[in-house]
Amino acid sequence: MDTWRSCATCGVENDLDVDVCAICADERQYLPLGGQRWTTSLERAAEGCQLQITELEPDLYGLTAFPRADIGQTALLVRTPGGNLLWDVPGYLDEAGIAAVTDLGGVAAIMASHPHMYGAQLEWARAFGAPVWVSAKDRAWVRREGPELQTWSEPFAVLPGIVASQPGGHFPGSAVALWAAGADGRGVLLSGDTIAAVPAEGWVTFLRSYPNKIPLSAAVVARVAGAVADLEFDRLYDNFRGVVRADAAAAVARSAERYIGWVRGDHDADT
Repeated sequence: MDTWRSCATCGVENDLDVDVCAICADERQYLPLGGQRWTTSLERAAEGCQLQITELEPDLYGLTAFPRADIGQTALLVRTPGGNLLWDVPGYLDEAGIAAVTDLGGVAAIMASHPHMYGAQLEWARAFGAPVWVSAKDRAWVRREGPELQTWSEPFAVLPGIVASQPGGHFPGSAVALWAAGADGRGVLLSGDTIAAVPAEGWVTFLRSYPNKIPLSAAVVARVAGAVADLEFDRLYDNFRGVVRADAAAAVARSAERYIGWVRGDHDADT
């Protein structure tokens, strides 16, 4: 496999002639103490990096790079009769990872929920001959160009049985994907950071920046929740192993109502 350069903090591949990773310099992410550091696939391999693959439910697998080669996300591989979707992308790939994913049916399409999840998306695309679908609204955040990149804007079936849409919020093009056959046919929403699960069972949250704890407005949260209100799903997976196992659609609506009440000032007397 080719050697590629990536940001040592977010793991997004980058072939631009720049000193600082724009994704990490943005207020939604961060530059580490000591400043920008770059790394390569060979350095990651020398550190013992490898992909750990875990079955989360039938036809859904989590892919996580250890030691961390990105911001710690767990990518999701969805298996369908029409091909597999890699949703959000690890910042690392090697021959062992290619072999393991090939055994699961390979990758027919790649999509990140938002720019923090671009990872090594071109390396994955080239390993499996798959297109990378990038939101037109977030296209300027791509750090490494290639003919595999395709833009999208309207809701569409990225693969048969998986429909992607863009509620926005965290990023203008922040996306979700509805996997209709998931959760034994009750539907699974792959939500990335667009809608994030929280430790309290049956709740989610919405933020502009998760590491820097920057909120979204009441109007934007209402828009995000409204964008998924008509989707049929019972389970939700975010990109950091967070999951709402049952009644997830109601959890999104309930959580949005709670969030909006607090940022609108309904409960200021309690503070």
